Amino acid sequence: MSEREKALEYMLESLIKMLGKSNQRVDDLNKRVLQLESFIRETVMQNGSREKSGRLTIMN
Repeated sequence: MSEREKALEYMLESLIKMLGKSNQRVDDLNKRVLQLESFIRETVMQNGSREKSGRLTIMN
């Protein structure tokens, strides 16, 4: 295997690792967003039973 082929293989492996890490970060962020949305819905529902104002609307 030539030096050029080794360098290309190394770069490809590095890019695959970087992509995997990036995908994991996106997945983690998506989970946090879903948790936040759930928390907001619960809070609005709890406050909605105490108050009858329609100032906050949750969009799905």
